[in-house]
Amino acid sequence: MDDPDCDPDKLDSTYANFRFVNAVVSGWRGMYRREIRPALSPTRESTLLDVGCGGGDVARALARWAARDGLRLRITAVDPDARAHAYATSLPPLPGLTFRRALSSDLVAEGLRFDFVVSNHVLHHLTGEQLGGLLADSELLVAPGSLLASGRRPAARVLHADIERSRFAYLGFGLGTWPLFRRSFIRDDGLTSIRRSFTAPELRAVVPPGWQVTREHPSRLVLRWKAPAASSGPGRAVLAAADAAASVSVPVESDPRNGHSRPERDLSSQSGGPVPVRTTDVIVVGGGPVGILLAGLLAVRGVDVEVLEQRAEPSLRSRAIGIHPPSLRALEQLGVAGQVLDRAVRIRGGVVRSDGRTLGRMSFAPSADRTQSVISLPQTETEAVLRARFAELAPGRLRAGVTVTGVYDRGDRVAVDTVRTAGEAVETLEARYVVAADGARSLVRDLLGIRSAARTGGETYLMSDYPDTGEHPGEAVLFFERGGVVESFPLPGGRRRWVAMTEALLTEATSEDLAALIRDRTGVRLPPTDAVASAFSVQQRLAARLVAGRVVLIGDAAHQISPIGGQGMNLGWLDALQLAPALDRALREPDAAASVLGDYDRRRRRSARMAARQAGFNMAMGGPVQGLRLRARNGLVRMLAVPPASAVLARAFTMRWL
Repeated sequence: MDDPDCDPDKLDSTYANFRFVNAVVSGWRGMYRREIRPALSPTRESTLLDVGCGGGDVARALARWAARDGLRLRITAVDPDARAHAYATSLPPLPGLTFRRALSSDLVAEGLRFDFVVSNHVLHHLTGEQLGGLLADSELLVAPGSLLASGRRPAARVLHADIERSRFAYLGFGLGTWPLFRRSFIRDDGLTSIRRSFTAPELRAVVPPGWQVTREHPSRLVLRWKAPAASSGPGRAVLAAADAAASVSVPVESDPRNGHSRPERDLSSQSGGPVPVRTTDVIVVGGGPVGILLAGLLAVRGVDVEVLEQRAEPSLRSRAIGIHPPSLRALEQLGVAGQVLDRAVRIRGGVVRSDGRTLGRMSFAPSADRTQSVISLPQTETEAVLRARFAELAPGRLRAGVTVTGVYDRGDRVAVDTVRTAGEAVETLEARYVVAADGARSLVRDLLGIRSAARTGGETYLMSDYPDTGEHPGEAVLFFERGGVVESFPLPGGRRRWVAMTEALLTEATSEDLAALIRDRTGVRLPPTDAVASAFSVQQRLAARLVAGRVVLIGDAAHQISPIGGQGMNLGWLDALQLAPALDRALREPDAAASVLGDYDRRRRRSARMAARQAGFNMAMGGPVQGLRLRARNGLVRMLAVPPASAVLARAFTMRWL
């Protein structure tokens, strides 16, 4: 594996498989629980260096465990091997995890310090001088005698874990991996490493005083060192290594055993001082329709706001189309309601059908006030209007192609680590508040350790757009059929969107497949289309809290409900409609911040629960049914379609009570 000319495919397979091997043999979960986790804090950041990280699995595991526990741990993982670094950085980034191609001595030369220094299966790769250099560097890289972020002192500040040479380890590993990992170097490399590793007495004989060797379980050793008080000066390993001229760079060989992320950033100026950081009032993470609407509403109020969007270009996908009257109020505040209405088509009402018969109709109360309408407009067009308006209000403050990798609440401000999506440029920004509008898979929410509990969902759908046949002008149509619901909504430009519930997620299905399904289920024959079909599943989730200090969740980052009919986007817009004045007041009246943001949390979580129940009812009504259940459902639909129930149903459908 250390051969520079080895098979690259087998090498990548080796890096990938070390995750599973180390989960069984490395013992890092126990060391994290016993020696690292007790010293961490949910409010102040601790730092950890992983030396010789290889493919990055141990560092990734440590980052995930700390995030899961709601603790703030920033990990830097280094390896000098270009192949290991390339593999580690090819994987999806994790918040708080950074990769560098570097030696331990490079970090010493930079004057860096960490709360913990660790390595996994590195010691047996080193010569005597290299081992002395690593131990010397480890002592210098630990902040001398300081408390960690939690105010506690850890039992050990340096943890170098390695294999112990024994017949049991050799035979056990050989037999355990014999039928596995044929397309990797796992077995051969592991057996070679065991032959080259230390026994406990051998390692104790070569390490300087102050270093402790323990046997954690059969065939595993841990070399520990605890930093002395700051006044004690360098440890024995540093002095011994200097005397032996061993404090040269430690050429840690490529041993893919730890973590990965992005290259470490240098936050110092050329003169050695810190780079000045401009503090913005609000940073919105996520430039989709919810994030950009909130940013616009803040800009209208004179708030200094910046939007960070991971996509370099706006998405061309257009899943959400429905816009309801409460959302039009938000668009009116932003000054774009007229533009959106001019582009959209008005939905006058809805009709429910089953087995070719009409079960009921619903009217959306025609009004001379266009902002009281229910309208349909593809999300891409809505988003284009919002972006153009924000560009007028805050030129240059939408930064596209920027990925957020870390968010840290400093008490009076929030620091945000970013990296350019298309390159390696790294920057740290600061704001008085940060809003996570980065979607259902929110990295900001995960970084904060906020749980997003699944409520209901899992239903799957297939949708596409077709030319409108003109049978139901201006109406939304719901077909409650035996095989599952089919829904149809008018679009601008003489088109309609069709959505059908499916038994599974049909990611390979075409628009022709969807048309055939709709014909079989409803009898409706759709004309050919050049649109591409899209399969999706519905998840219903709600975050455990929407406010964490100076960080606020909004939109799908806060809650996820059925997107059919634009409910998800509209619920996020209603979040923005309440959050914009709340943040404005929190900025102007710091003493009122906790109260107004707490009110936002309570009210929007209550609205999200109501919307989720409503969406759950709608999906249950649209599920496949037969026989008596079909007749009972159709009877219920007929009851709901007549006054006074129809007025209540129309109010719910248009989200007026949320």
